[in-house]
Amino acid sequence: MGVLRGFLSRRYLGFWEAYLKALGVEVVRVEVPPARHQPYCLPVQELLAQVEALKAQGVDYLLLPDLQGGVESERGGGACPWLLDLEATLHRYFPGLPPVLKAPAELSDKTLGRAAEVGHLLTQNPMVVGRALDRVRGLLKPLPPLKTPQGNVGVVAQPYLLEDESFRKAVEEALAQEGLIPYFPDLPPEKLREEGDRLLPMDLPTDRELVGMVHYLHRLGRVKGLLLVVSYACPPIPGLLRKAVRRLSKPHRLVVLGEDWSGAVKELKRELQGA
Repeated sequence: MGVLRGFLSRRYLGFWEAYLKALGVEVVRVEVPPARHQPYCLPVQELLAQVEALKAQGVDYLLLPDLQGGVESERGGGACPWLLDLEATLHRYFPGLPPVLKAPAELSDKTLGRAAEVGHLLTQNPMVVGRALDRVRGLLKPLPPLKTPQGNVGVVAQPYLLEDESFRKAVEEALAQEGLIPYFPDLPPEKLREEGDRLLPMDLPTDRELVGMVHYLHRLGRVKGLLLVVSYACPPIPGLLRKAVRRLSKPHRLVVLGEDWSGAVKELKRELQGA
């Protein structure tokens, strides 16, 4: 079974790796090769590199996260194809992709039902499945949000970016050059979605979470401004963020992952000092 790092893997992969191993299934990860798939954004380039390497290794199955939990958008929203339907988008890019098994991107009691289905498919042995589920039930509890510096600049980005330690480090370094400190959203996903519903109701869980970051960070007293980070090849996401921040009053700047942020950060600092 090939598994992927990134795209919310922090939320679901610990449970699924342990469960697959308890079933006696070999779990295959790959070191991420240099990203080289253009014109996609950097996270998607890394995702494609992993899938390409797993396909080359001849894995029997590919475990993919169900990023939206089966929700279909009727309001438009971010509508990034990689977030909207990851499996279908990968199939368009990789003909002959190994059979895909979807796992809920977040852990809950419902995860056990899907795990049982996957286990029966892979082993055809109810006793093995039952024993494996008993061994991993304790891993169903979602991980707490990553810790954040108590900074003065709220950082908004797609959830799969904010759970990437290298992304956080890059943001910290960019802000530190101007003496600024980030504040990453520190609420659980479901709480951020509730925040998003108060600002700009959306359908897709990832859109709701993204908009919720804007609302939550904007209402924190210690946060004086917002840094909005987007992927360059995903036009709908910047549009969604611009629509959200039009309702807000704090200074903000929109920057693009992989580009030079120094000018935008300088401007944000000047605006914060003049506030």
